[in-house]
Amino acid sequence: MRIEVVGGEVGGEWQVSMKILTYNARGLGGGEKRVEVRRLVSEKRPMVLCIQETKLELVNDQVIKALWGEGMYNFSYQPSVGASGGMVTVWDTSRVEVWTSSRFNHVLAIKGKVILTGEVFIIFNVYAPCDLAAKKMLWECLTVHVMNNSDLCIYVCGDFNSVRSVEERKGRAVAFRQAEVDAFNKFIHDSFLIDLPICGRSFTWFRGDGISMSRLDQFLLSNKWCQQWPNSIQVAHQRGLSDHVPVMLHVDASNWGPRPLRMLKCWSELPGYAEFFRERWSTFRCQGWGGFVLQQKLKWIKAGLREWHTQHVQNMEGRMIEIKDKMSDLDVKAESAELHADEVSELRGLSLTLHSLARLQNSMNWQKSRLNWLKEGDANSKIFHGYMSQRRRQNAINVVFVDGGTVEGVHNIRAAVFHHFSTHFKKAGVDRPTVDG
Repeated sequence: MRIEVVGGEVGGEWQVSMKILTYNARGLGGGEKRVEVRRLVSEKRPMVLCIQETKLELVNDQVIKALWGEGMYNFSYQPSVGASGGMVTVWDTSRVEVWTSSRFNHVLAIKGKVILTGEVFIIFNVYAPCDLAAKKMLWECLTVHVMNNSDLCIYVCGDFNSVRSVEERKGRAVAFRQAEVDAFNKFIHDSFLIDLPICGRSFTWFRGDGISMSRLDQFLLSNKWCQQWPNSIQVAHQRGLSDHVPVMLHVDASNWGPRPLRMLKCWSELPGYAEFFRERWSTFRCQGWGGFVLQQKLKWIKAGLREWHTQHVQNMEGRMIEIKDKMSDLDVKAESAELHADEVSELRGLSLTLHSLARLQNSMNWQKSRLNWLKEGDANSKIFHGYMSQRRRQNAINVVFVDGGTVEGVHNIRAAVFHHFSTHFKKAGVDRPTVDG
C-alpha cells in the first residue's frame, strides 16, 4: 500500500494530493520483486507504502532501501512465520510523522500525522488469514481498535482474503462461502467503515487461468477520513509479477481552477432579489471584447450575490427560534386575555415570516443535497455531510484513461481533455464531392 502527499500553495490556499498504495507482493526474497516494487514507488511517489506477504523473517535497511530508493524513510514490519505471511509499512519522513507502531495477529498499525495538514491518522495494514474462525477473531479485534479511535482519520487496507458479495468473485463452479461474506460485511458495518468504489478493474486477484478472480485487496475508510478528504478514490492498477494488483488510494484536493457561477433557487424568492440584481449589474463598467466583459461581470455579480445572500439568510435557525419565542409569548397572553389589534397583526406577520423562512431553508437544503431522505425531514447533519462527501467522491476525476494508458494529475488531465475535444471539433482535411461531381 502506498500513500503520497504533495503540497503546494495555489491562489493563497494549500493544496494537498495524497496517494496510498497497498500491494500483496507474494514474496520479496527475489531481486526481481524488489525491482518491481521500487519501480512502482518511483512512478507513484508514495507517502506511505504497505506491503503484505513479504515472506521475510527479517526486514532491515538494506531491504527497505531496495524497495524505497534514496529518499527519506522509516519503516515497521511484522516478520513472516517461516515462509508464510509477513508485512511491512514504509513512510516518507519528510511528509509523515509517525509516533507509534504496533502489531498484532495479521495487522501492522502505525499512528501519526500528515505534516502538511497536521491531521492525525491511523493506518492498519492487514493480511487476513484464510481460516474462517481466524478471520472472525481478526474482525472482532479490528472493530475494537477502530471504534476506540473513531475520532481520528482511519484507513484499513491490505489483502482481506474475503469478498463482500458474489459479484466480487468469479471462477469455476464452487460453493460460495456466504458465512465469510456475512462476517466481513458485519465487520465493515460494525466499524462504520466506508468501502469506496474501485476504478480501473473490478478484481484485484487473478489465478492466471483467465477464469478465477476475486476482489480481495481494498481500502476501508472511516467517516472522519472521508469528511476530511471527500475526494478519495481507489484505483486498481496493472498486475505484474504477483497474482495481486497494486491498489492505490488517491486523495486529491488539487486546484482545478475557478468554480463556475452557481446560485441557489431560493435567492430569487427573497424580496428585492430582482431589483438588487438589475441595480448592481447596471453599475458594472468594463472595457474589452464581449466574452471578457461577460466574464468580469459574472465574477463581480457572484461576489455581490454572496454578500447579499449572507445579509438575508444568515443565522436562519436563530431567527426562526426567535420568531417561535415571540409567537409563544403572544399565544400565552391570548390564553388569559384578548389580544389587541396590533398584537393580532403581529402574530399573523410572525406566522407568515416563519413559514417563509422554513420554505427558504427547505429549498436550500433540497438543492444542496437533492436526496429523498432530506425531503422527508431528516436534518441529521452528520448523515448530510456523509452523503455530500460521497457525492464529491463520485464526481471527482482523479484518473482518466487515454489510448490504453492512465493519465493522472490536474495539468495532465486538463491537457488530455483539451486535446480530445480540440481534435474532436477540428475540421477534418478530407476531400469531399462537389456539386460538379
